[in-house]
Amino acid sequence: MRKQLLAISLLCLLFGALLTARPIVSAAPDVTADVPAVTPDLPSPAPVITRTLIQPTIAETVKPTLIPPTPSASPTLTPSASPTITLSPTASPSPTASSTPTASTTPTPSNTPTPSLTPPPSATSQPVFPLRPGTIEGNINDAFPSVRYRFDVAAGDSITIRMEPTSGDLDPVLNLYAPNDQLIGRNDDETAGSRTSRISFTLNQPGQYVVEATRFTPETAAARATAGTFRLTLTISGTVIEATPSDPLNGFPQFSVPFTVLSPGTLTAGVLSPEQPLVNYAVGARQGDLIRVIMTATGANSALTPRLRILGGAGELLSRDGQTSSGETVAFLTAPESGWYLIESSGEGAGSYDVFLTVLAASTLEVGGESTGTFEPAAPSQSYLLDGRIGDQVVITLFTTQTEGAVTPRITLRDLSGAELAVATGSRLVSLRGTLPRTGLYLVEADNTTAATRGSYTIRLSSVPLDLTTLSVIGAAYNKDFEGVITGETGGQFYSFNGVTDDLITIAMTGLNGTLDPYLILMDSDLNELVANDNAAGRRDARIVQFRLPKDGRYYLLTTRTGLLEGTTEGSYILSLSAGQISLEQGVVSMTVRWTSAADLNLFVRDPNGRIISYSRPSAPSGGELQIDSNTGCQTPSAEPVEHIFFTGEAPLSGDYEVWVWNQAGCGTVTPTDFSLAVRVGESNVVETTGLVLPNERYQTAIRVIGNGESGIIEPGTITRPTAQQLASEGGDVFIRYGESLTNAITPERYAVFYRFVGNAGDRVVIRMERQSGNLDAYVALRDANDNNLVDGVNDDADETTRDARLEYTLPESGEYVIAATRFGVREGVTTGDYRLSLGILSGSDDADPQVLVPGGAQGITAPVISATLAPAGGG
Repeated sequence: MRKQLLAISLLCLLFGALLTARPIVSAAPDVTADVPAVTPDLPSPAPVITRTLIQPTIAETVKPTLIPPTPSASPTLTPSASPTITLSPTASPSPTASSTPTASTTPTPSNTPTPSLTPPPSATSQPVFPLRPGTIEGNINDAFPSVRYRFDVAAGDSITIRMEPTSGDLDPVLNLYAPNDQLIGRNDDETAGSRTSRISFTLNQPGQYVVEATRFTPETAAARATAGTFRLTLTISGTVIEATPSDPLNGFPQFSVPFTVLSPGTLTAGVLSPEQPLVNYAVGARQGDLIRVIMTATGANSALTPRLRILGGAGELLSRDGQTSSGETVAFLTAPESGWYLIESSGEGAGSYDVFLTVLAASTLEVGGESTGTFEPAAPSQSYLLDGRIGDQVVITLFTTQTEGAVTPRITLRDLSGAELAVATGSRLVSLRGTLPRTGLYLVEADNTTAATRGSYTIRLSSVPLDLTTLSVIGAAYNKDFEGVITGETGGQFYSFNGVTDDLITIAMTGLNGTLDPYLILMDSDLNELVANDNAAGRRDARIVQFRLPKDGRYYLLTTRTGLLEGTTEGSYILSLSAGQISLEQGVVSMTVRWTSAADLNLFVRDPNGRIISYSRPSAPSGGELQIDSNTGCQTPSAEPVEHIFFTGEAPLSGDYEVWVWNQAGCGTVTPTDFSLAVRVGESNVVETTGLVLPNERYQTAIRVIGNGESGIIEPGTITRPTAQQLASEGGDVFIRYGESLTNAITPERYAVFYRFVGNAGDRVVIRMERQSGNLDAYVALRDANDNNLVDGVNDDADETTRDARLEYTLPESGEYVIAATRFGVREGVTTGDYRLSLGILSGSDDADPQVLVPGGAQGITAPVISATLAPAGGG
């Protein structure tokens, strides 16, 4: 069997198909991205910045040459109902000739302990993760050749451990260690011809055992080790296998780059050099934990200026160093959710360094209660969690007791993203007052601003809840529409309706005029926030899709705007509330994907004209429309997530349609998500398939429609792991509003990031791209909604004194625009670094500062966000 697999793999290496690049037409002189970068000292015409330039990593057999279907009255090209889809995040899909051994290499284990064959596990060499009866997923590759798990047993327990490969060419091996670190069991293949490994034992000694999931190691250096994902199952004394709760900290971190797991309170040494300018670390934290990372240059003659960034599980930037001194930098992050976080250590120059990590578990402040603590010179700060409701008027009081020196206390209230909402300082007594803008968790930081002093303190919390009887609440009901207005004086409107357990509801808030950027919040009768939505499917409208009500009773809806009371957008809107499954629009061509998890899967379709329809661009001139976007950004979960794209018209547009099902965020889980995909042309089902996609993986297929409306599959389903540039180019543009400043990075793997905004004809916009680190030579280009560069809509250097880019431009018409943030030389450029992109609008004279129309970032809470004088909405 392995020889057959080897032969198939070698044949697959002979075939391949590159994704077609989508060039963007430039209004400037015709310069392609393949031309070497012009030296910075010389002026150059605007380059063409393409959206797709890099071949993805294909994670199963390489797709065959595409052959057009033979026209027939009834195409017979539909795949089987449940094709096998192979998953693999590794770069090399095929083994070499000596990568898989024969089944007889390792004997089947027996109950007799064997001598120790490998070094015992240790906490210093490799982390050991908890394991309990059930199933857990994992990944073996060159960066992580083994993963260890620990479990507890009683004397006389019988155990069975089974490691089954689920993708790639992985050849699993299991090692079992006793509590004294003695190797007592090892298995390669449970049966001849099978790659699955299994160990079964009756254990007489109670205690904690360790199982190592690894792979067979080839005996020759020329042979490539196998790699892929696996499923590990543990049963103890016949226990029923149940799904392991999706606690991300129970599994090994699933990052696509090599990293070292850091333990809090330990000092880790490293070296940066031109050959290794970046080193990654991983840290696990619970929601609300305060992560602090200190990076210090070491060595008497170190030329290193350290830099730090903290990224989330999907690679999104969450924090960067905010306290920097000579030779040292510090980064903070309040964990927005439980899971693993990636720490990037880099810097300007080269040299050795130390990294020190602390993770502070936040205590909870209870209403009416108090907590005590001590400010120490080495630990001048303490964090607390506050669980509040919308409209709560909170008072947080801190007073010092015994002190040594002049302690100066300060209280800071933050949301879980770390954004500062309010701050208060005092001498020995400080009090912070405010009204909570919404229901949820908040972080309270108590710290001493006077260095090298010590003192104990007491902190108290009091709260006055919102009185619902004082609010103007409009009664609502299913399958009705209501009109309302958001103005500067009325930041929101409450609606209420009665619901029943398991009602499946959809709520939409659509702006009708003005600048209104709608925002929806659904709450239960106690004002506990259930779900919220800002932007739905690339539009400023808000939508909650197919949410299942948890209980009988009264529910509240708050229609408001982005920024709540601190927002500045205004206008009228229409609110729609419906119950039951959404009726899908059937077009001349339709694509539907369904799944059952909280993951943020997104449906993408590239039409025959090369235009991509998705949540980022929900419509196209070809008639393509995205009807539903579910689980948006992991913040608006749906009970029955579905995404649907349909094409209008009398007949389908001839040509090729590429269809992607992209798992763009696991939303707290690292396991694969099951999905079903259906593609219809007219009344015919062309594709009906199911599959699995891991976070950051993409399933892709394609169909062809010919002139008479007949169709067939031209690309069978494959799984790819898009590159960093494909994530930026094809994975959906970043939304930005007037007044916002967003940070990101240009890296060796990603040379451009794309942003999208809505403007009005005559708006004089200002776009700034400012370097934050590295040697980045910033370059911005402004485009229309179809990715065409606008005439003179590019800038390299704002002036002769800087490499930052600044572009002023008067928008020719109302609608959507795209900003390409890149570097000089684009793909052929070599500069990299963090940057800040700002979008503003000028008012008055041309040299006036940009006026902020829609503030971004944190919203203040010094004024009440909800009041009893909210104006009622009309209609209904």
